[in-house]
Amino acid sequence: MGRLLLERAEHKARAASRFELRLLTNGAFAANVSLYKKHGYTIDREEPFMNGTTVYMSKKLA
Repeated sequence: MGRLLLERAEHKARAASRFELRLLTNGAFAANVSLYKKHGYTIDREEPFMNGTTVYMSKKLA
C-alpha cells in the first residue's frame, strides 16, 4: 500500500510541474524510513521532537 501511495504522490507532483517531493516521518518508525529510502528518498536532516526524532526526507523527480 505504501508503495502505491508514493507512486500516486509522485505522479500528481509531476502533473503539477513539481520536481521534488518532501516528507517527514518519525525516526522511531524505521520501517517507514527504510521504505522511503528504497524508493529513492534521502534524509535531508533529523531534528529532535518531544521524546523522539523527526526525519525530513526528499526525492528529486525526473
